[in-house]
Amino acid sequence: MPDIQSMIGKEVDVIANGTKYTGTLIEISDVEVHLKMSMQWIALPASSVSEIKLKGSKTRELERFPDWGTGEGG
Repeated sequence: MPDIQSMIGKEVDVIANGTKYTGTLIEISDVEVHLKMSMQWIALPASSVSEIKLKGSKTRELERFPDWGTGEGG
């Protein structure tokens, strides 16, 4: 599984609130996930993101976010 920091600058698929977003991962923090998409930039609340994986990943590599509010998960 790739480290989330190693995905910065690469094309990724992000699942947030059941919606898939595809773009270049620009920045990630405990508050927001920033993507550069083909027509716009988008900032997603980190609490809504359920997974991030490299675009086109055949092995379905993904990074799951822990629940930062409770300190559980991961």
